[in-house]
Amino acid sequence: MKFPHPCTGMASLWLLPMFMTLSSMHGFVANYNQSGQQLQWFKPETSRFVSANVIHLETRTIRYYLDEAAYSETNSEQELDAIRVAFDQWESVANTDLHFEEAGFIEGEPVINLFDNTNMIYWEKESFLVNGGLDDIRGFLGLTFRAYFEDANMVEADIVFNGMERGWTTDFANPPFGAAFTESIAMHEIGHLIGMEHSSIGSTTMMWRDRYGPNNQLDLSVDDMAFVQAYYPAKGQSSQLGSLRGKVQLNGVGLPGAVILLEDTDGNLLQGTVSEPANDAWEDGFYQMKAIPPGAYLLRVCPLDPPTAPNPWLIKGANIDFIKHGVGETAFLPSEPIEVNIAKGLSIEQDLSVSPGTPTLRIASIQPTASDIRLLTNEQSAAQVRQGDQNIWIGFYGENLGATEEPVHVGIRGSGIRTGITQFREKQFGTLDAWILQVSVADDAPLGLRSFYIRRGDEIAYANGFIDVRPSVPDFNQDGLNDDFQRTFYTRWTSPSAKPLADSDGDQYSNAEEYEAGSNPTLATSNPVTVLPPFSLLDVSLDEQGAWIRFESKPGMRYQLHGRKDVDGDAWSARGEAITATEGITLLHDPSNIDLQSFYRVEVLPR
Repeated sequence: MKFPHPCTGMASLWLLPMFMTLSSMHGFVANYNQSGQQLQWFKPETSRFVSANVIHLETRTIRYYLDEAAYSETNSEQELDAIRVAFDQWESVANTDLHFEEAGFIEGEPVINLFDNTNMIYWEKESFLVNGGLDDIRGFLGLTFRAYFEDANMVEADIVFNGMERGWTTDFANPPFGAAFTESIAMHEIGHLIGMEHSSIGSTTMMWRDRYGPNNQLDLSVDDMAFVQAYYPAKGQSSQLGSLRGKVQLNGVGLPGAVILLEDTDGNLLQGTVSEPANDAWEDGFYQMKAIPPGAYLLRVCPLDPPTAPNPWLIKGANIDFIKHGVGETAFLPSEPIEVNIAKGLSIEQDLSVSPGTPTLRIASIQPTASDIRLLTNEQSAAQVRQGDQNIWIGFYGENLGATEEPVHVGIRGSGIRTGITQFREKQFGTLDAWILQVSVADDAPLGLRSFYIRRGDEIAYANGFIDVRPSVPDFNQDGLNDDFQRTFYTRWTSPSAKPLADSDGDQYSNAEEYEAGSNPTLATSNPVTVLPPFSLLDVSLDEQGAWIRFESKPGMRYQLHGRKDVDGDAWSARGEAITATEGITLLHDPSNIDLQSFYRVEVLPR
């Protein structure tokens, strides 16, 4: 995580001018040059000048090299797999045409070099200084260096992780306290590598900071995915979506540094961006949002945290872009939402106005999910809730959030979350007051981002996107299989061998079937048959048609009835054809049994 440095002109081996930027850990916040062009790969005019070692232009593939040494000697393969997983996640965004290819390991000592025609990723473990001594990684987890042509077409990018401070882990279930989770940081830095800047809303991969260990950056939000859909769309996809652009004004003057928020008509947050300062292409206050499905939406404007806000704070302008928004105007009041209608294939013009004023309400930090109201803590990252959660506690903190002569109303903007008991606690942590809400989440609550709000009189403040509704069964790569199951058995849990229909151990059972049975998909001797719980023959009855055998079964499993006349000396023989159970109790028929005595057993068969 680091603030960007200014772009500087570089002497170059290329015939075209080339520039560099540094980013740490912009719907979404895009990165525009002075001509209003978005920083991205594969622009047709100049991509032919980019080395084939960096991209495959025809297949829209970005090639990268890893440092084989990774971070540690004992866990290097898992650390490298975590980076590969992060690339897989970005590549899996629906309706996009963006691909990545691991080209091999870095040869020699890895260093930041944006003129070597190599996208490299490595841990710096010997010095705090990188990039020829120009940049210091102290206090930061990852840095992304990007080179691009004058038209903002990407030429090359390097990522360096801080191996000098903090530990790094790949343990999803039991991460060491205070360790950086490799996959989370890689997800964030790859967002920079493809052209993104830090987000203006809470629970996104591109949020400028998050807690250590597995965190909100692991799964791409709808805001993150909209960037890929906007700038790396699949063929024909752009014509199916709409866009929105306009100008934010304060007293009739363009206002850069304001947060614009796009919500569905229920208030669920979909995208956030920041109005831009003037350049050669537009005036102060310009904004645009892309990759919006057709339909009705709500649009509103909020200020960022003031540049002088004391710790804690959620998002300042400098956290998004130090140069453009570091000292931006925040002395205005949030606007009321207005309705906009997006049409397929069209760009809608919508200017926005805000009123002057110094907000007296500000949400400064978040209470993460807790099962017990006595377990309060104070974080600057989003609260995670799951579909079906009941009577859990979340909330927020800030100075002077209590009632004055005006009553206070607090709540959650968006659908699917019901609020119960609400408590106010004055000065819960130092000078910070607390509003703690008991909430329950509907089983079918729409996934994605919600916002806290507090209203006192005519004033309102938000924590935009600082609640994340997650699925009851995690499936962030959207392949139909529980992510936790895949993580348990595959270090690269997004690989083809971990997919639902794959059979990596060759036991004739798919990963999806092994998940349902609770067996190990990487061990052939552990399968839905071997782990099938004990079942019982319930009863046997006789009538003029023969014997009827009733037994416990598992739907989807195959069974074969065997019988014999005597306990000893008589071989078991199959009675009838194998059947596939459809219910928890199955009835089999043996018409050959007309005697008063027979012995039966039921065999579980492979599928």
